[in-house]
This record gives sequence, C-alpha cells and structure tokens, in this order.
Amino acid sequence: MCGEIHIGRLFKAPKSRKGRRWVPLAAPAQEALNRHRAAQQEEREFFGIDYQDHALVFCRPDGIPLRPDRVTVEFEKHVTACGLPPCPLHDTRHGACSLMLAGGVPIEIVQMILGHSSPEVTRRVYAHLMRSTTAAQVEEAAKLLTHHRTRRSHGE
Repeated sequence: MCGEIHIGRLFKAPKSRKGRRWVPLAAPAQEALNRHRAAQQEEREFFGIDYQDHALVFCRPDGIPLRPDRVTVEFEKHVTACGLPPCPLHDTRHGACSLMLAGGVPIEIVQMILGHSSPEVTRRVYAHLMRSTTAAQVEEAAKLLTHHRTRRSHGE
C-alpha cells in the first residue's frame, strides 16, 4: 500500500478465499477494459512520478482512488443521460444475475460469480426469475413436441 491516508477508503484483502473470484466478461466489456487500460497508461505517463499507483482498475487520472459516493453520482448521471429510469447502482448486480439466468448460465456458475455461499442462496434470492425462465423453457419444449406431432400426423 502507498502509506497515504485515503479518507473513506480502506484497501485490504477479501475476508476469505471465496472473496477472490473469477468473473467472466463478454467481448464488448473486454474491449472497453482494454481501451481503458491504454488510456490509463497514458495518464500514468502524463503524471510521471506524481502518479499514485495503487494498481486500481478505476481511479482518478492521477491514480488516486475514487470516492465511492462519486462513483454512485457518476453512475446516476450516465443512467439519466441514457434516458433510463432511476436505477440504484447495486441493482445492476441483480440485473446481471437476471441476464445470466435468462441466458441459461447454470445456477452454480451464477452463484460462484455473485459470491453467494451456495447455489441454494442464489435460488432463494432469484427464485422469481428462475420460475419465469423455466416457464419459457417449458413452452419451448412444448413447441418441439407439438412440431414433432404435427409433422407425424401429416405423414412426414
């Protein structure tokens, strides 16, 4: 650590090994992150010895850690600029989970990504989403059966 005091920010290791986890990124997110890294490298070079490197992915241009409240304010500005209804930052976690479940990502993988202690916790928290996804999957299965039955009745 740098030894500086960063009010409201504490850098420390996760509480347990489960706190360190793998999070897959879709190609557009990977590309955006690569562009961000390149821009961050330019900022490091611009600030030179005055750059305060904390090995952070997101920080101010001079390397100083972001204030959590500023992240929230900036997120809210982006939501508004996109013409979206108000959305608390933490709700994006739920949105990501919803998309993963709807996309067919196995519950055990979603649980691992979210850091839940077990798949049962994920099932309990997101049961309502899983019901609608399952209902849609049952409908698709019924269409396959109906399609097969229709083809057989027409002598195909």
